[in-house]
This record gives sequence, C-alpha cells and structure tokens, in this order.
Amino acid sequence: MEIFSDLLFGLSVATSGPMLLATLLGVLLGLAIGVLPAMGPPAALAILLPIVVSFEPTVAVAGLAGVYYGAMYGGAVTSILLGIPGESAAMMTTLDGYPMAKNGEAGRALGIATFASFVGGFISILLFTAIAAPFAEFALRFGPIEMTALMVMTLIFSTSLGGEDRAKGFAALGLGLWLGTVGLDIVSGSPRFNFGTFELLEGIEFTVIAIGMYGVGEILASVNETAPKVARARYTLRALLPRISDMYKTWKDLIVGSVIGFVVGVLPGAGATAATIFSYSFSKKISHHPENFGKGAPEGIASPEAANNSASYAAMIPLFTLGIPGSGTTAIMLGGLLMLGLQPGPLLFEQNPDFIWPVIGTFYTGNLMLVVLTILLTPILASLVFIPAAYLFPIVLGIVVYGVFSVNYSFFDLGMAMGFGLLGYLFRKFSYPSVPVLLGLVLGPILEQNVRRSLIMSNGDIGIFASSTISVVFLLLSAGLLLLPMFKWAKARLKKAGV
Repeated sequence: MEIFSDLLFGLSVATSGPMLLATLLGVLLGLAIGVLPAMGPPAALAILLPIVVSFEPTVAVAGLAGVYYGAMYGGAVTSILLGIPGESAAMMTTLDGYPMAKNGEAGRALGIATFASFVGGFISILLFTAIAAPFAEFALRFGPIEMTALMVMTLIFSTSLGGEDRAKGFAALGLGLWLGTVGLDIVSGSPRFNFGTFELLEGIEFTVIAIGMYGVGEILASVNETAPKVARARYTLRALLPRISDMYKTWKDLIVGSVIGFVVGVLPGAGATAATIFSYSFSKKISHHPENFGKGAPEGIASPEAANNSASYAAMIPLFTLGIPGSGTTAIMLGGLLMLGLQPGPLLFEQNPDFIWPVIGTFYTGNLMLVVLTILLTPILASLVFIPAAYLFPIVLGIVVYGVFSVNYSFFDLGMAMGFGLLGYLFRKFSYPSVPVLLGLVLGPILEQNVRRSLIMSNGDIGIFASSTISVVFLLLSAGLLLLPMFKWAKARLKKAGV
C-alpha cells in the first residue's frame, strides 16, 4: 500500500504543468533523435546536459528520461518506412517492418510498432514500480566491501558484453578509469595527472568528455557518410491506428518482448539492442510460422519493439537504486544526477521520495504521450531523415559549443571537448567502444573511494573482500566472465587436437 500511495503522489506531481511540459519536450526531442541516423540518445543527452542542469532536478530528469525512451519509439519510424534504423535498438524492427512497408502495409507496421512500444513500456514501468523500492531496501545492506565488488562486476560486465572486441573494450575502460583519477586525490588532497594545469585540479568535467565523444565525435564520424537513397512508403493516418486482429495475433510476442527487455535491460552492458535481438530470436523460435520472419511478419515487429522500450525503463533500476549505469545513455544520466546534487543509490528512495516518485510518474504520462504523438507526427518524423547534413550538423555543433561553454564559461573546456570529439571520431573509425570510457570516468572515483574505505577498515588486509557473501558472489561472477573466453579457447584447441 505504501508503494501505491507513493505512486499516487508521484502521478499528482507528474501531471502538474511544468512536469508535463518537460516530459512533452523530452519525448518530442527523443522521437526526433530516434529518427535521425546521425544522432542517438547518448549524444542527445550529452548535448542537453549543460542546459537542463540549471532547471529544478525533477523537471530536468523528467526531460532527460523523456529523450531516452522517446528515442526508442522514434527509431521504429524510419526503420519501417525507409529501412534505416534511426537508433541501434531499432535494427531488428527493420527486418520485418521494411518488407511490410514495401508490400503497401507501412501504416499497419507502424501501428503494430506503436502499440508494441506502449505495451512494452507499460509492463516495464509496472515492474519498475513494483520492485525498485524493495530492491533499494535490499541494497541498503551494501557497505564499501559489497559496493567495491559490485563496481568491479559492473565494469567487467559492461565492457565484456558491450562490444565484439574485449581487448579494445578494456583498453577504453582503462582510459576512462585513468581520466577519473585526474585532479586532487580524494584522501591526501595532492594533485594527480593535472600536468601543472590549474584547470584540471578539480578533475575533468564529465560533460566535456560526454559531449566531446558523443556529440562532436558523432558529427565528425557522420560527415563523410552518404545516406542511402530510399523511396518513401505511402500510408494513411487511419492505417497507423493499431488493429484488434494484430493485437490478438501478437499478444504472446508482446509479453515475450516486454519480459526479455526488462530482464536484459537491468543487466549492465547488455542494453536495448541486445534485448531486441534476444526477443526477436525467441519469438521466431516459438512461432508456428518461423519462415515468415524477415518477410514481413507482424510478430517480428511487435517483439523487438516491446523489448527495446521495456529495456529503456528497466535500465533505470540499477541507475536509481545502486547508482550503477549500464550503458552510455544511463552513464550520462548518472552524470546529470550528480551535477544536480543528487546521489543515486540505495538511499535515494528513502531520502529523496519527492524526487524519485514524480520521475516515475512521468514514465506513465510520457508513455501515454508517445502513443498519440507517434501517430500524429509520423509524417514529420519520417521527413527529418532527409534534412541535409549541411544544415543539421552546424546547428548541432552550435548547441555543443554553447553547452560546453555554459558549464564553466571556460575556453579550456571548449578545447577539451573538441579534443575528445576527435578522440571519439578515432574510436568509431577504429571500432573502439566509447561507453567504457564514460563508465570508467563515472564509476572509477566511486570504486576508488570504496576500495580505500574497505582497506582502511581492514588495516590494509585485502582478504576483507572475501568476508562478505555478496562480495564473493559478485567477484566470482566477474572472474567467470573474464575467464570464460579462455575456457572456450582451450576447449576449441583440445577439440582441434582430437583430445
């Protein structure tokens, strides 16, 4: 009953004028970002971060969250109409959505995607509401020992599962952890890696790296990319409305996608893209007509669209309850929360209920807004992809420059952002993941702080990390994930040798 009363309070605040406006603006921008192939939720949040941190925290986070889950909706529009995934999580929707559009069923495909997105989001929000607070209460048992092990597991999971090349992932993570040590030592107060520069004594501003690597980096990487020529699909506004027959036909896939999306979304490093792949594969496996998948099967749209929206809300659980971001987008949101003076973690629900429950309330209102907005604005959203880069990129770059400079009014920060923008471009060119850099930067100082606290408690005895069952479980999981590729390699060698 306490959760129900807290939710009612959150909904009452979420339906107030400023909160509704922030949510509306966030989801509108998210829809547009989801459509544009050159952008993505991490880049959008990074660019907006310096602007929104001047607002009241609840309003700011409501807008940022709206951008995140709004992009999950928007990615389906161009995937279906143009065969171009606006966001990586919409990749699987292209497999059946675009064939349906070419067969003259674009409106029907969009209607299925919109309904599936709503169902996936709604189920995920209900699960979020039910388990987030109890999960936070359980997390209150975590001391510095458990938090150290959790941080280690999160960093290893995120780096191992977030890219194809583990070596490049851990190299990027090492860079992020090193960047997190720049500035004054948290215990002794002595300067570290500031190279005699006064501006680096307080460390590297998170916003500078996030905007540089995602905002400027994406622009540089997209300048020379030529958008494929595609024909616009035809549809009517009436055709966008979901059909009762399609709802009945895809109900199992909606549940499958929602549940898989929620479970995968909670895991660090997996993300919405992995959730869509798993749910699509599972739906195909349980289908009576798997041969239709890839040729315009409604189930092939419903399952991944439910999964990516479900995963986007589920990713907020470790962010809010443990202070653990599992992706680049949630890492930027964590940076925003810290800049707003909030400390995500087990105490957030207990100490800041006037913040967390209104934000959860905006998830409900935002999900409803997106259904209506997606149907009404689909023609405009589809046309955004045809905006010439010569117009789009200068506008985005202008926002980037304003955002970075407005944080500290520093030309040094502006130069750093451009430098990290070049680094982000090189990362993309040579297939290095950017997410581990942000995770290392955000979680590195927290990991260092908890390691030091643990060692102070034990007078330097590292055996203290084996004194907690929770810590041992997390560390064993981390070790298993690190050693698993070695076991696979050894097994393959033995099999090849005929042993």
